Amino acid sequence: MSTSSHFASIAGRFALAGPVESVESLPGGHINDSYRVVARRSDGTAVPYLLQHVNPTVFPDASLLMENIAYVTRHLATHRRAGRTARETLTLVPTIAGAAWMEDAARSCWRIYTFIAATHAMEFTDQPAQALEASRALGEFLALLADYNGPELHVTIDGFHDTVARFAQLEAAAERDAVGRAASVRDEIGLALGHRALADVLPPHLASGAAPLRVVHNDAKIANVLLDDGDGRARCVVDLDTVMPGSVLHDFGDMVRSMATPTEEDEADATKVGVRLDLFEAVARGFLETAGPILTPTERSLLVFAGRLITLEQAVRFLTDYLDGDRYYRARGDQNLRRVRAQLRLFETLTAREGELNDIVAGIA
Repeated sequence: MSTSSHFASIAGRFALAGPVESVESLPGGHINDSYRVVARRSDGTAVPYLLQHVNPTVFPDASLLMENIAYVTRHLATHRRAGRTARETLTLVPTIAGAAWMEDAARSCWRIYTFIAATHAMEFTDQPAQALEASRALGEFLALLADYNGPELHVTIDGFHDTVARFAQLEAAAERDAVGRAASVRDEIGLALGHRALADVLPPHLASGAAPLRVVHNDAKIANVLLDDGDGRARCVVDLDTVMPGSVLHDFGDMVRSMATPTEEDEADATKVGVRLDLFEAVARGFLETAGPILTPTERSLLVFAGRLITLEQAVRFLTDYLDGDRYYRARGDQNLRRVRAQLRLFETLTAREGELNDIVAGIA
């Protein structure tokens, strides 16, 4: 069976609008494999879908994340039907047998979503209007999940935003030096570990409930918001694999990390990387417009710190993976190293301008 026929066979096990006509691989994404599937209705209408293979290395028990996604998308759809949001939500297409996903003979997980046409995702932006739209959508996503009262969500990746543990993993990777890279990144390791004390700031607030545990996205970057091809409005928050209990501060931190600098995550020229105040203001304003009402005073006071923390945490994660031979993130050549250096540079500028950023947050009603 050809590769295309194999994917068509998998897609054919779902309750599509008609027979599968074509399957096309989609680029991008650090973790999962994605394909655009087109089925043909009996009246000749072409209907597109998104087929995805869940990475079994990252998610060895994909049933847990799929249960989370099913619960959360149903909850969001309820809000949409009630008119509390105009944005779309991901919609799982069931298998012919009625399941929300399927496992193949190798016990790998496959799922299909309805395809959200005429949209695009961005890895970064240099336009405040785009940052504002994306942060509004991600903030609204959190606000709509604030009243989630369904089955308890699973933790799909233990310690995903456990920054203390992330630093310990970096130290272990540097000691292991599995592929002989540690000597070449001694400066980056030293810089990251030099700020290790930041990992101890948030846990007491989480433990006390001042920054409560919530249902959050956990990967709230601009690339996970689909923008309309025409008017640029944010239409849907996507990539829900890490939706689970967590902190809104982790989500806001990732918004800052991915939208407050006008550069790609792996920008090779670190001198181009740095927080731009108009972009940060757009991120903070959009987030507070939609998620502001659910925030505690402690959460609001830690927003700027969260941007620094998650940027540093992501640098640590990229650096750990680089030392281990690029096992987690898909990387071309030294891409993970470029990511490390860009994230560390952004962290340094967020730290240097922390006072200005706090003033911006304080000035948003």
